[in-house]
Amino acid sequence: MNALWLLIPAILFSTTGELFFKIGMNRVGSFEFSGNAIRAVLPRIVLNPLIWVGFIGFGLGAVFWLAVLSRVPLSLAYPILALSYFVVVIEAWLFLRERVTWKRLLGVAIIVVGVVIVGMGEG
Repeated sequence: MNALWLLIPAILFSTTGELFFKIGMNRVGSFEFSGNAIRAVLPRIVLNPLIWVGFIGFGLGAVFWLAVLSRVPLSLAYPILALSYFVVVIEAWLFLRERVTWKRLLGVAIIVVGVVIVGMGEG
């Protein structure tokens, strides 16, 4: 199996983990970075099952990422991992109903073009 194909599950698991982190934190609410605020919100974070699903997704993504790193130069794999920006925007639009502006789409398109250029350079 081409090692770069392992990037697909790495990206999908990681970005879906981030999606669950966001959904979980939307339910927890925002908090300040002070000792009292963190102590007050930490139990709600730790006990939130969506946060745990996020950690599982993120962890599975890391396992696939490690498999990629064991086979592919970092200077090739890491730029291709930037496709996760595209996936996150799509997931946020589909599942969180976030507004995606043309400027955001243009920025992501530039990243995708950069990934294609990096990939083509490997022949």
